[in-house]
Amino acid sequence: MIIQAAILIFSCISIWALSGKRYRLGFICGLCGQPFWIYASFTSGQWGIFLVSIWFTVNHIRGLWGHR
Repeated sequence: MIIQAAILIFSCISIWALSGKRYRLGFICGLCGQPFWIYASFTSGQWGIFLVSIWFTVNHIRGLWGHR
């Protein structure tokens, strides 16, 4: 339940911030949510979502680095 709530909160804030051109906040919130995505997908055996979560993590770091 806590994992799902964290995914919801961090993902929604991240998308809201990125669409409002508050890039730094969006990438930071996106990164905060990624451990929850990775944990949830790994423990449930959803390997496609797990790989996408790794991809998103890399790109959130890349985005944060580019907008520092």
